[in-house]
Amino acid sequence: MDYSRPHSIEVPESDIGFHFGTLLDTQEGVDVIFSVAGEKFHAHKLVLAARSPFFRSEFFDHELGEEKNGTDTGDEIKEIVIDDMDPVVFKAVLHFIYRDNLVNDDELSASSSDCSIFDRLSGKLMAAADKYELPRLRLLCESYLCKHISVNSVATTLALADRHHAMELKSVCLKFAAENLSDALMYLQL
Repeated sequence: MDYSRPHSIEVPESDIGFHFGTLLDTQEGVDVIFSVAGEKFHAHKLVLAARSPFFRSEFFDHELGEEKNGTDTGDEIKEIVIDDMDPVVFKAVLHFIYRDNLVNDDELSASSSDCSIFDRLSGKLMAAADKYELPRLRLLCESYLCKHISVNSVATTLALADRHHAMELKSVCLKFAAENLSDALMYLQL
């Protein structure tokens, strides 16, 4: 007897990022506000804590201590000031946390320049990924930079990889530079 299964049921791709993204967009049920250079970002502690050990510790380890000391503020929406990051970078971090992908230039109000906003922010976004303990975001940034490496960008990408200890990206840059040495030297002479 043949028990092979010639039929299958297609399962669509996960849409959890869409649903969490909708929560971020509608601001329904927010319980924390971030103030970044005067710009306000509303978010949900549980979503942030689920994705980031940094936020989990910030919200829940810290709150346990407040409850024990009798300083718990109850249902108040907590506001956190972030003074070491550009608003556009923090917006990209929130986008990743809720949607599990990189933000599009359109969503960051891209200008019409040749260089994408993400190209200009990738270093800052990698630093934010390290700060908030988001290794997948860091890898997505490295992957993006690797795919978009060119003679024009190899030197800056190599410096970025070195600064952030991104060894795979650094290796790719060195290999690319070696394979395209004459073009790279010509670009540097310009």
